[in-house]
Order: sequence, then C-alpha cells, then structure tokens
Amino acid sequence: MKIIAVGGGKGGTGKTVFAANLSLSFAEKGYKVLLVDLDVDNPCTYTLFKRDLKRVKTISFFKPKLLEDKCTLCGECIKYCPVHALVLIPGKKLLFIKTLCEGCGNCTIVCPEKAIVEDNMVIGYILENRDSNPSIIVGELIPGERKTDEVMRDTLKYGINIGLKDKYDLIILDIPPGTGEGIYNAFKEADMIISITEPTKLGLNDFKKLCKLIGKMSNKKHITIINKYGLKGGIYRELIQFIKKLKIDFYTIPYDEKMMEAYILGQPVIKIYPNTPSSQAIKKITKKIEFILK
Repeated sequence: MKIIAVGGGKGGTGKTVFAANLSLSFAEKGYKVLLVDLDVDNPCTYTLFKRDLKRVKTISFFKPKLLEDKCTLCGECIKYCPVHALVLIPGKKLLFIKTLCEGCGNCTIVCPEKAIVEDNMVIGYILENRDSNPSIIVGELIPGERKTDEVMRDTLKYGINIGLKDKYDLIILDIPPGTGEGIYNAFKEADMIISITEPTKLGLNDFKKLCKLIGKMSNKKHITIINKYGLKGGIYRELIQFIKKLKIDFYTIPYDEKMMEAYILGQPVIKIYPNTPSSQAIKKITKKIEFILK
C-alpha cells in the first residue's frame, strides 16, 4: 500500500479538486483507492462524488470536570495550567475555558483536594462511504472547536488502519492549507508528497513555506503541480526558478474553464469532461506518479 499526500501552502490552489480527480484516475486504472479528507475544518471531497456519508466514529478529547463541593479555590491548578484554560475568580469561582485546553491533565494531578477529575468532550467525527471506488473517509471538526490537529490525527490513523485492513492499493490524503503540526504528521506518513501551487505572488509565498516544512523530511519523494497554468498575469518565471532551484520535478495543469464548470457541478472533471486539457494533464500526471511509486 502506498500513501500520497496532496497539500499546498495556501487555500484555493486546487488541492481538493486535484486529490479527488487523482483518486478517480487511479481507480479507473484498476487500483483500489481510499481518499482520506484531512481538511477537517472544511471537508468537501465527498461533494465531488455526490456521496452520502455515514458517521463511524466520534472523536473525544480530555477536559477537566470540577467537583465544586470539594474545591477550596486554592488556585493550585491555575499555577500548572500552561495555557491558562483555568481562571480563578478569588473567593468566588473557578472557570474552565475549554477552547484553550490542550489536554495535559496537570490540573487533575496537582489538585490537593482531588476536586478536578478527568472527563471528555466531543471535538469531531469520522465519516465514510466505502460503497464505490474510490472509497472516501472524512474527518470533521465540530464548528467552533480548535482541536484541528487532534481530529486530523485520529482521521489519519483511522484511514491508514482501514487501508491496511482492507488491502487498499493506494491512500490519497487531501491535506488542508498551511504548515501546522497535523500537516507535518500527515506528510510523515506519506510515500510521496504532491504540493499544489498556483502562479500568483500569494501562491509562491506560501509555497516557499511549505517547501521548508517538506525539506525537514529526508528521503521523501516530492513533486509539484502548478495549477491554473496559463492564467493571465501569472508569475511563471519567478515560480519556476524557485522550483528548479530546489530541484523539484514539476508538472502543470492548464487553466481550464471546463474544470471550473465541473467543480460547480460537483463532479470530477476527468469524469464528465475527459478530453479537456486539464483532464488530459491529470491523466498524464497519474502515469508519472504510477511510474515513480513503482
């Protein structure tokens, strides 16, 4: 089983669209493919396949539970809360700010009265539809929660376990924009990283940050896709010079209105417009990836 992580520094470069089309392209070649959506703040891969998802797992996280009848308001827990999720109103009340809590559990250990015990709060869900090829697994953070990395971690672990258990040939990870902990952890699991960028100043700026992150991982296969290639006003020379300086193999997907139309219709472009320039480019890239991974 091989794992491909599709990521990019900024939002809007086309990561999800490419990941969805790539997964279908490999499925059409006879591979058993699992598409795992780790963009847990805003998962949407399934919308391109018109799939209904079923909830298969609830993701919980530690939170302290205060036993008010035992609490003496001594403030000892406050001293050992590194993120200030506990706030003491002297002589009145102890407050818990759940969005700040990182789950270290220090408060349950240091409380001299054992007035704080371990409890759990729901922070997200894992959903799936494995009725067709590619299969889809989606991580979903509860709106308002800040535990993105934790939900990504559990979704990634679940997806890899399913991939091994059910003998998938290929797992494709749809990674959210950015360079945070959850993204780094997902990249570490991958046999190949595909970074998606676009020929804009913002695209190049965030792409540079992403390459710094990927550069921390030795012996990792990494290729770059320049999406929306041919877009008027694009900074092609500067972008390509940077890619060549890092000695990264790159491929292009042309700016194609049919791809935009397919996205609006909620369909992979290679499915409904298989002969358009963008579809042909994706199929050629699929062959390149297939060769590299062998």
